Amino acid sequence: MIEIKKIISRYNLTPKKSFGQNFLINPEISKKTAELSLNGLNGDDCGVIEIGPGLGALTAELCKVYKKVAAVEIDETFEPHLNALEYDNLNIILTDFLKIDIKDLFMQKFTDIKNINICANLPYYITTPIILKIIRENFAAITVMVQKEAADKLCAKAGTAGYCETSALVSYFGKPEKLFHVPQTNFYPQPNILSTVVRIIPDKTCEPENEGLFFKIISAAFEQRRKTLVNAVSSILNLDKKNIAETVKKITGNENIRGEDLDIKKFCEISDLINKMM
Repeated sequence: MIEIKKIISRYNLTPKKSFGQNFLINPEISKKTAELSLNGLNGDDCGVIEIGPGLGALTAELCKVYKKVAAVEIDETFEPHLNALEYDNLNIILTDFLKIDIKDLFMQKFTDIKNINICANLPYYITTPIILKIIRENFAAITVMVQKEAADKLCAKAGTAGYCETSALVSYFGKPEKLFHVPQTNFYPQPNILSTVVRIIPDKTCEPENEGLFFKIISAAFEQRRKTLVNAVSSILNLDKKNIAETVKKITGNENIRGEDLDIKKFCEISDLINKMM
């Protein structure tokens, strides 16, 4: 275990609940996460963006296996400790990751890098917005540690209890898989629940003719998940409800089906047929 309390004392740091800070203190977990995040790529030719490095436990391991590391930290109180990490391939960026233009970051920090990954220990309260931001970008692999409940949703399949809008969108942009669980004892302070490391390999599973409409239909389906898909879609589109019902029945065989029972390919097929009506 790293001497987390000594570091906190030396730099007068306090874990902030507002940022969901639980520091990873087991170096073996950090090492395993960093190595798995490569997903078979040669680290000598690969860069990585870390979100929320905190005290740098994962950061240090990433610096050992990647050519370049950009660590984005919102909490400026960590700056002295992070700047003390002696790695020539490390760039510390003090800002809110959700406000970053990722394409600009690529051009500024990774001009000579072909493959760029994401690796992070994400706090629960911003897991969804960060995931929805990064899956839209050109990353080679995304590896994140999240609370187990969030991991279940990221990997949920159509028709299961955890399947939600985020599940559907992740399955559109890539293929998620759970790598391993991380017990509470590996953190300080200890969280109340189990964490899970998830890897997403970007790979679009379908190509909707109108991506904007496609996203709109998915959003409507899960915002009003008690409604049938026909009712949810007809409430947001100025189209004949009967035609929408016929389209849904043609694709699924059931005009009363709900969005939570549709996989991403079915959403795509329905979207394409509705697009032709518009």
